[in-house]
Amino acid sequence: MKIREFRIEDYPMVRDLWQTAGLILRPGDELEDVKLKLQRDADLFLVAEQDDEILGSVIGGWDGRRGWIYHLAVRPEHQRKGIGIGLVREVERRLVAKGAKKVNAQVYKWNERSSEFFKAIGYDAQPDLIMIGKQLRK
Repeated sequence: MKIREFRIEDYPMVRDLWQTAGLILRPGDELEDVKLKLQRDADLFLVAEQDDEILGSVIGGWDGRRGWIYHLAVRPEHQRKGIGIGLVREVERRLVAKGAKKVNAQVYKWNERSSEFFKAIGYDAQPDLIMIGKQLRK
């Protein structure tokens, strides 16, 4: 398995991966929005690949102060084989290189498997924080 940067031609396979892994897709996950992401920090959108098949992906974000992790996904039949950890560790390494001192991962409350995964690799829940959002466009 190798970890590499996402390429726009990966989009159909990655979108399928997200759906197969159970991610809830939002308007920002459409092709045009992914293209915008690539203009900002393409080096933080990673895929895990083996034999020309994408087995996992993660999107990292950098706001100049903190790092963020979104859309960590691994094909169900390849979970618990180190792919998710490899993706997270690589995006963390890249965030540190940009100057990040902290990284946050966004996980839905109902997604206990993902919460447990992140806790197992050193992330702490932030019970005193809530996520607040507003849809600016559809």
